[in-house]
Amino acid sequence: MGLIHRINVGDAELVSLQDSWAAIPPTGFFNTTQPSDWDAYGELLDEDGNITLNLGSWLIISQGTTILVDSGIGGRPVEMMPLKITPGLPDVIREAGVSPDEIDVVAFTHLHFDHTGWNTTDVDGKPQPLFPNARHVVQQAEWDFWTSSDELKQGAGYDNVLAPLLDAGLIDFVEGEHTLTSEVVTVPTPGHTPGHVSFAVNSDGEAAYVIGDAAHHMVQLTETDWCPSADVDPTTSTASRRALFDRIEAENALIASGHFKFPGVGRAARTDGKRHFAAS
Repeated sequence: MGLIHRINVGDAELVSLQDSWAAIPPTGFFNTTQPSDWDAYGELLDEDGNITLNLGSWLIISQGTTILVDSGIGGRPVEMMPLKITPGLPDVIREAGVSPDEIDVVAFTHLHFDHTGWNTTDVDGKPQPLFPNARHVVQQAEWDFWTSSDELKQGAGYDNVLAPLLDAGLIDFVEGEHTLTSEVVTVPTPGHTPGHVSFAVNSDGEAAYVIGDAAHHMVQLTETDWCPSADVDPTTSTASRRALFDRIEAENALIASGHFKFPGVGRAARTDGKRHFAAS
């Protein structure tokens, strides 16, 4: 049984889906921090002193359209991350009551391997699209970056998870703010990668933001300048993160994260003037 968590945002429904998860030393992930930097955040560490990194995706059901935000880490072996459970997003999606064939849109925050892995599954040794009826929405800047060299293509798993979509004619390239439904719009949040976006959900006076990798951990609501080693441009990432959390706080919007400890839902709150994550 997979982990599933449902929330309503006005007339839209958001469903948090766990593909897998990992426990990682905090100074290994946020490689510019020192152990003493975490002394004030002991409650955010597990009993072994590690941070929990969820590896999750989101369904957004809006105005008759079923949107999958990111496709998880996938079913192929991954050596660079110590996974705690075998990835199982397709089964989790089915447990949520949706068949992969019923996904209308797969919208990517960015094209890192842990957000594109289930784009395809291997059939007779060849990668085939898992969501054959979905339009796969990719920022042009993101695509251009990851296809700009053989090294970056290899890092993105291009042959396995991107080329089959292109060959099948399933990709829509977009730029900047892009409307998926009148309730769901992309919000550019570059820095982690050049074309990284988040997704704003606004319905019936309520709001939520699916933030992708604009932040990886709850601590970053307070320590907005803490960047993981995977950030391509830490300066831009920090600026995007601050602006996004300012916007979320001003709107009292929900935060929907695929990397915060499952289910990754909460709000920006303040205690003694400091912003922090308050789980819902």
